[in-house]
Amino acid sequence: MKKIMWAVLLVAAVVSFSAAPLEAKVKTQSITGKVTSAKSADPSRGLKPTIAVTDDNGERVLFEITPDTMFYGIDYKPVTLEAVKKGCHVNATGTAITENIGSATSIRLLK
Repeated sequence: MKKIMWAVLLVAAVVSFSAAPLEAKVKTQSITGKVTSAKSADPSRGLKPTIAVTDDNGERVLFEITPDTMFYGIDYKPVTLEAVKKGCHVNATGTAITENIGSATSIRLLK
């Protein structure tokens, strides 16, 4: 009986250690910078709309645009995705996964 219990504990320990690196670490991230890429969806190729923002330090975060993403103008009034173009200064907030890809929750145009 002791051998079976030790075997079960050993298997449980191995599984818990091996599963940890596979988990994606999701965190909320906010970045202020220039839009370096704004791509619209292409369903025929399976591409979703994305926006890439690069800050003054060169950090680049790629956000996927979802139906829940909110867009705001300089005056905080809602705007559409079409208002956000390459070269615009924005503040983007969303969930960023460790691979620097995440879903944007809000994008606000800045001066």
